Amino acid sequence: MKTMKMLAAALLLLPMLAFAEPKIVVVDPERALGGTEEVKARISKFQSDMQGQENKLRKLRDDIMKIEERLKNEGVAMSRDQGQALTDERDAKMIEFRSLQQLVQQRLQQSQEELQAAMSPKLEKAVADLSKEKGYELVLVKQAVLFSSQSVDITDDVTKQINKMK
Repeated sequence: MKTMKMLAAALLLLPMLAFAEPKIVVVDPERALGGTEEVKARISKFQSDMQGQENKLRKLRDDIMKIEERLKNEGVAMSRDQGQALTDERDAKMIEFRSLQQLVQQRLQQSQEELQAAMSPKLEKAVADLSKEKGYELVLVKQAVLFSSQSVDITDDVTKQINKMK
C-alpha cells in the first residue's frame, strides 16, 4: 500500500519535473559583439585612421614591383652603378614597407586588445542580465557545442542587450 502511494506521488510529480528542466542556451560572443553599434563604430574609426597607412603600403608595394620589373627588363643594359643604385632604392623601399607593415600589424593588435578589454565586461553583463531576466541556468559558448538548435541561440538577444547599454 505504501509503495502504491509513493508510485502515485511520483507519477503526479513527473509533469512538474518536466517543467523543472534547466534552461541551457548558447551564445556566439564574436557575432554578438560584432553586431553591436559600438564595435561597428570602433572598427569604422580604425579603418579610416589606417587608410593613409594602407595607401602608403600599396604605393610602396607598387614602387617595389616597378623597380623589380625595371631591373628585370633593363638590368643587362644598365651600368653597374645604375643597377646598384636601383637595387639600393628597391632595398630601402622594402625595408620601409616591412617596417610600416609591422607598425600596422602592431596597431591592429593593440586595437583588438583595447576592443576586447572594453567589450568583454559588457558581454558578460549582458549575458548575466539576460540570464537573470529569462531564467537561464547555463550559457555556453556556441563554438564549444557540437550541436544546438537555433531556438537556444541567444546571440541576437545579447547584441540587443549590449546596444541598450551606454
